Amino acid sequence: MAGGIGTRHTEFFGPDFARGPFSGDPLQIATALAQLRMPLLRSDSELESHAEFISTLAEKLAPDQASMVRTDVGNETANAIDTSIRVDASRHYLLHCWLTDTTGGGATTVSPDTVTWNTGVVLSEEVTKRRFLIVTSATGVANVTVQYTGIKVWRWAVALVGRVFYSSQLFFD
Repeated sequence: MAGGIGTRHTEFFGPDFARGPFSGDPLQIATALAQLRMPLLRSDSELESHAEFISTLAEKLAPDQASMVRTDVGNETANAIDTSIRVDASRHYLLHCWLTDTTGGGATTVSPDTVTWNTGVVLSEEVTKRRFLIVTSATGVANVTVQYTGIKVWRWAVALVGRVFYSSQLFFD
């Protein structure tokens, strides 16, 4: 007798891999696993915490695919702006970095006065003072100082495993 006494019923409200397209993407797998501990309350802080949990799971499943690049752009001081570029996982990474005029843009056509990589190794300077291949430190960090005398706004574009991340503005005035 269906649904009668002594029968059990289980519901799962997460992704069903047997029904839809499954790519094996680390984020998709992490999201499925995270469904097991989805918070019951729906406050913004709990959802943000859960999203961080999913990101952490994805990082553990496939660090090279799940890693995010974070940038911290400083303020202009004596015509120089420092930027810290950090990959979430602690290991050496190869980053393709370029100065761009717009989000989604290619390398700028205007070169800064100098670009100095303080942390990380310059593997190749593909376009002078504008486009670089950088190997991060063992902690996944690269630091760079851009100097420019004049008025200009750039962003750093950083490519990692086919994904491009953009910094906030480097604003020279």
